[in-house]
Amino acid sequence: MKRISAIPLLLLLPAAALAGGSIPLLRWAGPPGSRPETRAEWLALNPEGPFQCRIGPAESVRAPGDSGTVAIIVQQSISQALAGHLVQLSDNLGAEGWAVVVREVSGGTPQDLKSLLCGLNDSAGIDGALLVGSLPVPWFQVEDDFYSYGYAEWPCDLYYMDLDGTWLDTMSNSGGWGPGSDGIFDAHQGAIMPEIFIGRLTPTGIGTDTVLLKSYFQRDNAYRRDSIALERRALVFVDDDWEYWGPWWADDVSQLYPDTMSFFEPNATRATLYRERLDTVQAWVSLFAHSSPSLHQFTYNNGNSHDYYNSTEYTSQDPPANFYNFFCCSFGRYTSGGYGGGRSVFSQSHGLGAVASTKTGSMLEFAPFYQSLAQGKSLGRAFSDWWAFIMQDGISFDELCWHYGMTLLGDPFLKPAGHNLGVAGTPSGISAVPGRLGVSAAPSPSAYRSIISLTMPSGSQARVAVYNVGGQVVRRLADDFLAPGVHQWRWDLLDDRDRRVAAGVYIVRASAGLDRAAARLVVLK
Repeated sequence: MKRISAIPLLLLLPAAALAGGSIPLLRWAGPPGSRPETRAEWLALNPEGPFQCRIGPAESVRAPGDSGTVAIIVQQSISQALAGHLVQLSDNLGAEGWAVVVREVSGGTPQDLKSLLCGLNDSAGIDGALLVGSLPVPWFQVEDDFYSYGYAEWPCDLYYMDLDGTWLDTMSNSGGWGPGSDGIFDAHQGAIMPEIFIGRLTPTGIGTDTVLLKSYFQRDNAYRRDSIALERRALVFVDDDWEYWGPWWADDVSQLYPDTMSFFEPNATRATLYRERLDTVQAWVSLFAHSSPSLHQFTYNNGNSHDYYNSTEYTSQDPPANFYNFFCCSFGRYTSGGYGGGRSVFSQSHGLGAVASTKTGSMLEFAPFYQSLAQGKSLGRAFSDWWAFIMQDGISFDELCWHYGMTLLGDPFLKPAGHNLGVAGTPSGISAVPGRLGVSAAPSPSAYRSIISLTMPSGSQARVAVYNVGGQVVRRLADDFLAPGVHQWRWDLLDDRDRRVAAGVYIVRASAGLDRAAARLVVLK
């Protein structure tokens, strides 16, 4: 049976890969006896005071730019120490076409901070905001998480993104679940679609706040000038429970990074291998593992044994990676001291951004997110596009449990496809040379399938085929007239007789007119 077919850029995944209910749930994997902290415990250490707000030192006076208007909200007590860095960020955003409003705030409740965001949106039409430092935290709760885990409460940044929906606090877990008000939201109704995106820099319990933030803003500025933008490739590391979905999720990441190294072999995906692969220079890391704010847990020995990668290792190992997507229980829970998502972003040499969750849950249906990033959009806008896709038909309880803890850690205005301030980086795409034939194969190495992508600068007769290192044709993909644009084929590692090819190195070759292009593909056992 033929298993090669042309597919659109937005890959269509099977229903099994899209239905959250069929994907094994994440679970808390913290040390024995550990549990997530509560809102009451957080407030005991971070009490709410009178709300104060004033214009910050980096306020932009320019008119709304071509890109729109964005906001930076910074904790007042650290604002002066960060003033020079905030001015630099504001200038960089201005150079990219943004108008910038900056506010220093202290004290207050989540409702106070949301009122500020609503006011800025009404007056300036903000697209998104960066929250810097310790600011009011909104919380959400459910009586029985996933109908499996019992009561749960968690920080919920979606509250700040949705400016016109109705958020209710009608239930309380004090003395048992029942009617009441306890300062924790438990229902979301009405116009639930987010109007703005939110990113945050919250170094809870990781080190001295101002030191970490100054270092972060230095990296942020360097990335925009292509000084620390790492090689455009990705690591996709999927532990045993989600082995089946590994190839599909790697396909999603390959929309942004065609050069994708994927690992999802049961018993092989262990902490030792993850630690080793983190030392590889790569722009993006996507990890799928049971976790807690303090560690990742990896399963081996047919599910009977575990080993661990501690959150502190993101600080000590200082991986050469810019961005992360953590499919990892509570790894983005920024109210937990020393939380791992924060450590990855505040690692001293290259960390810049992470998508993570504050609860047992994660992102699913990744394709819209990576497609938006591949189009050159910022992390924040891609995050908004993903939310719009998730919410297009409303939100089920299952989706609420999976996604209402999602948070974006780092500068949401950064573009993984690259910026152009100073030294120009290679733009997103298959070919770094505009107007030329380009071909890629990803993921590579691969043990399951690979996506072959061809960029046609103009319409013409084209041939695409896979060759072994001896120069023999293994699989013919196309021999036809192809229109200008991007064409893709999914190769299931079968030859022209539908037999599984042997492990080894293969070459994808494309020709159109006088143009030639080739890509290397490694097939694993």
